[in-house]
Amino acid sequence: MNLKSKRLQFFATLLMILSILFVGNSFASAAEGRELEKVISGLELLDQSDTKLTPDENGVYQVRTNNSYKLRATFDLASYDNNIKNGDFFKLTVPPSLTFFNNNDIELVDLDTQVPIADAHFESNGDNQGGTVTVTLKNLEKYLEKKGADTVKGVKGNLALNFIYKQDVTDKTVTFDSKSLKTVITQVHTSKTYTPDAVVGEENFAKNGGQAVRKAWDSPKLKAAGSPSSGQYVSRWRVRVNTSGKNLGNNLVLNDVLPQLDGTASIQYIPESLLVYKAPSMTEGTSADAADFVLLTEGVDYTVNWAADYKSFTITFKDGSQKYYVTYETTTPNDGSKVANMVSLTKEDGEEITRRTNVTDTTFTATATSLFSGTIEAAGAYTIKLVKVDAVTGQPVKDAVYVVTDPSGATVELTTDQDGNAVSQAFDQKYVGKEFTVKEKTAPEGYELDSTEYKVVLGVERSLLKLKDQPKEVTTTTTTTTTTTTTTTTASTTEATTTTQSTTTEVTTQEPTTEVTTTESTTTAENTTSEATTVNTTTAVSSEEPSTTEDKKEELPNTGTGSQGFYIIGGIVLLAAAAGLLFFAKNKKDDQK
Repeated sequence: MNLKSKRLQFFATLLMILSILFVGNSFASAAEGRELEKVISGLELLDQSDTKLTPDENGVYQVRTNNSYKLRATFDLASYDNNIKNGDFFKLTVPPSLTFFNNNDIELVDLDTQVPIADAHFESNGDNQGGTVTVTLKNLEKYLEKKGADTVKGVKGNLALNFIYKQDVTDKTVTFDSKSLKTVITQVHTSKTYTPDAVVGEENFAKNGGQAVRKAWDSPKLKAAGSPSSGQYVSRWRVRVNTSGKNLGNNLVLNDVLPQLDGTASIQYIPESLLVYKAPSMTEGTSADAADFVLLTEGVDYTVNWAADYKSFTITFKDGSQKYYVTYETTTPNDGSKVANMVSLTKEDGEEITRRTNVTDTTFTATATSLFSGTIEAAGAYTIKLVKVDAVTGQPVKDAVYVVTDPSGATVELTTDQDGNAVSQAFDQKYVGKEFTVKEKTAPEGYELDSTEYKVVLGVERSLLKLKDQPKEVTTTTTTTTTTTTTTTTASTTEATTTTQSTTTEVTTQEPTTEVTTTESTTTAENTTSEATTVNTTTAVSSEEPSTTEDKKEELPNTGTGSQGFYIIGGIVLLAAAAGLLFFAKNKKDDQK
């Protein structure tokens, strides 16, 4: 292989590499989203029961080393209403000293449509090194399809990350500062390792739980009571009964009440969710059913009596010598308000049993925050779209001004662009199904004003109005030019007189038109006169240009275009060039053999 062939192959290889980079860049550009700024509005410190912690009088949060806590962030993307797309994201940066604990990536699902419209990804930097949480939007086109909407707005929600302190810290300033935060948030934490106190007395019963979870539910019993009978979120509760396993006699009674305390929400039991277990291995630290737990049968091992409003119930256990574990769910407002649940335990004769053997209180109340950590919601927005074309040619018509009037009487003006398209502002869900009026205010130059008042129902058939503009009539001007030539000839006199019969010739064409007339002429011996020949030439000139009419499909305005098409085309061109050079180099090599 000579030097020239080697250079050609090298250049061809270089072109192939560049083409791959061009095409690769196109897909990278298409997948890359924007980082959304100033969208996280709050950051709360919670315990594992989702109860919000409050700092002490010095503004310091007192926590325990190796205990699990939560940071719950609330976000609101209102500043990006009608201007978000798949791939857009925001990040919460968690500073060092905190250790991520038991976090799993989750999907954030819109409650109304059940479409997962965001992913939450947790990235730990290691022990005592913090990490990041990234929320990325997705499936927005599926959401819009379900809603029948044009754009997405009103995206908001919350999510929580679990963390622990693995080492003691005192008055540690924890600063949360990232592009996603509306303001810098600072908390002061003191984490200490505590030696558990010596256990005093024995537990007779206890209540815990109340955390909100996402779970679709349906209750025929609540429906029969005239209450809301379905939902997407519940609060879960757990009760330990006779934890120490003492013989408390037959017909042991558990009393469970949803108290209406100050600041607590009104909730109801979901009666179908009640489960009762015999729990041989249960201890004071049990918070979930174990492998040896046995699910019991109502009417055989126990009986239940519900209040008519499903805000209290009693369970009577036939055998008071067993350990029992009871679980159930309640409705929840899922709005951050508190929910409460209170239990007590009595013997068959009505004697109240203390919560522990070393205390005197006979009730146990558990509270929790009703907000599920890991929610998202959105709203669809709807637009009115106009497509304007020339009634004769079908070509787009720009600069047509229309007035759109909403049901409240408010108006907005729309002007068609060079493609003949105009799109209104986004209207809220409350206007869906309601009638808007559309009327032309100013006609483009050369077109008649359309006096028709059109009606458009928002959200029906994409709220699209196709309009045709009638051109004004154009006046045609005709110009006529006449030229006359007279020639007279005098000849010598002769004895004879000759008369020549006239000849007339008429020539007519469409455009231009030429009329030629030859008059009779008489020649005599004494005097011969040749009458003039008159030529009339008429040319009609139209002011209209010849036009070609071609149907054009109405198109809506593009919501956004990318540059990836350029990269793809460039890549293809480079690949073709590289292939050509390689082919040329090979042929040249073969010729030299």
